[in-house]
Amino acid sequence: MGWEGEYHAKVMTASEAIERFVPSGSKLYTSGLHVATVLVNELIARVRDGRLSGIDMWGNWMNGRFPFSELDVPAEVFRYHTYFAGPNERGGFGHCVAHIPVHFSDVLGLAKAVKPDVAIISVTPPNEEGLCNIGPLGFTADFVPQCATVIAQVNKNLPFVSGDCHTLPVSRISAFVEHDEALEDLALKQPSAEERKAAEFVVERVNDGDTVQLGIGGISDAIGEGLFCKKHLGAYTEMYSDVFARLQEAGVIDNSRKNYRPGVSIGGYATGAKHLYDFLDHNPDVVFASYNEVCNPARIALNDNLISINTAISIDLTGQVCAESIGPRQYSASGGQMNYVQGAKYSNGGESYICVTSVAHTKKGDVSKIVPMLAQGSAITTPRNEVGCIVTEYGVAELRYCDIPERCKRLIAIAHPDFRDELEFEARKLGLLY
Repeated sequence: MGWEGEYHAKVMTASEAIERFVPSGSKLYTSGLHVATVLVNELIARVRDGRLSGIDMWGNWMNGRFPFSELDVPAEVFRYHTYFAGPNERGGFGHCVAHIPVHFSDVLGLAKAVKPDVAIISVTPPNEEGLCNIGPLGFTADFVPQCATVIAQVNKNLPFVSGDCHTLPVSRISAFVEHDEALEDLALKQPSAEERKAAEFVVERVNDGDTVQLGIGGISDAIGEGLFCKKHLGAYTEMYSDVFARLQEAGVIDNSRKNYRPGVSIGGYATGAKHLYDFLDHNPDVVFASYNEVCNPARIALNDNLISINTAISIDLTGQVCAESIGPRQYSASGGQMNYVQGAKYSNGGESYICVTSVAHTKKGDVSKIVPMLAQGSAITTPRNEVGCIVTEYGVAELRYCDIPERCKRLIAIAHPDFRDELEFEARKLGLLY
């Protein structure tokens, strides 16, 4: 039997796939982002009506609509362990979702520790060689080899990407559920005036020929927009976004001066608008890697002049960065921020920038993002020992190798003017500034 016959013999409904391959007591991996929606919804339906129990599932940032906030079942019935939270996960905290603190560089270690029984993933239709593609998802590349069984939703809208380990033969997959659906469209949002101003300070520090990593958020998008004036940039980045695609189409990113994996952009995952997915489909100039590669600080540091750009929720006056929680309430995760800050630190000519607007506009009024102390229970995403530069719309604070009083002075100088006196008063009260 050729691969075509094997494929058609394995095509079934979501109900049949879950019934045959996911018994009670299973440990599961699900891909996150470009989710196998029909399979996951069938799984949840069976948990809700009591047909399945003892299910532990690992994954992250599941796009779409999943009823985790309404799934109040004991942990011994169902628990979703997530290492990066989006809206679905945030809604499920306190119900059936629990956060795992882990850097993206250690996703392979997590996968090896868990050893899931079944991977529930999305794939492209098989090509003429009988190979399916997992799309632009590096964490799936880390998890699938650790899973005994793979069941897949086949979605023709998933891009067939170039990757180190992103294809699976039909023989590796036990069940195929054919269901096409549009991918999540996370188009660029218009950056605010404050975000654009903060971006300007970073853009002027990026030189022609540098290799760039950009995180998520309005400032990162604004920085990307500002890079169209540069030449011969490289891309080595956890997230390959719409702005990277447009920079590469325009020839700004050509990877010609990269000394590590030259000639191609390297990414971990991609999510954005349809234009991005179309650009990535069968594109040999953008290569997706496992997180063991793309978020490994030692590999990141092999790129000379690596510029790492990320965001934060709050920063204290000693330089500690919280980018993932609001007090003890988990909002997202550490992701690869710490990995890239460290990689940039040890890159020849590299630098890291944590970029924020100076205030958060809340229902209770403006709140400074630069604070005397992080709120009680806040996660420290990047410790002060590793931080390079902090950026707001008021300037750049270079913190590396500065003592605590000097850090306070530099951070207060880039805080919003309305909060500077208060920050100085609190810094002196705490004995940080003298």
